[in-house]
Amino acid sequence: MSAIIKKGVLKSGIYTGLFGFAALLFLSACQGLPVKGALSAELEALMSRTDFKDYSSFQGSQDRSAMGWKLSGVYDPGVKEKIVIAGGYHKMGDTTFSGTWQGVSDEGTIETDAFEFSVAYRYPFSENFSAGGRIGAANVDVEEREVFGGVPESNSASETVPFGGLVMRYAFNESWGVSAHFDRYLDVGEVGVTGEGDIDVFGVAADFRFGGNDSDD
Repeated sequence: MSAIIKKGVLKSGIYTGLFGFAALLFLSACQGLPVKGALSAELEALMSRTDFKDYSSFQGSQDRSAMGWKLSGVYDPGVKEKIVIAGGYHKMGDTTFSGTWQGVSDEGTIETDAFEFSVAYRYPFSENFSAGGRIGAANVDVEEREVFGGVPESNSASETVPFGGLVMRYAFNESWGVSAHFDRYLDVGEVGVTGEGDIDVFGVAADFRFGGNDSDD
């Protein structure tokens, strides 16, 4: 029960943080504060680790690690980023499984993808290197295709879940940079339909900036 309460508190904190940041942006715009920075395109190769199957009912093998990719649009203030806003499409990779569910043969694939939005704070440790954390919300679609007891079945679930993680970036120059990310997506999927679990994502990305300033000054 305590783990459920802690996860609920974490979810509430992430959503509250996103709402607060959106409100801050709105108030800043109303006050006519200047907008400064540049847009970037970011392509990320990633590995997802999932945990959809309930092992109290499922017995067998589950390939929980899968390769995926993400394409994002990013707004940042310069090479030494502080507040970074991103949104994009995320293909998390497929989970395959084979075994028995409560004694009945069960094998198939679970596919997961998402559209997401995040806000990050990256502290500039040097002219080229920054690191920090981010929080966000993702609209996730989960589809399970399986052969259960010899009968083909398909189940799906769609919901908005919070996520949060760590990020660091190295800028080669004003245009090109590379970054590494770790994010955890909470309670993805639906119990009794596709299965439910957290997803851990490790990624490496390259980004290209379309102009803008090269500092936060």
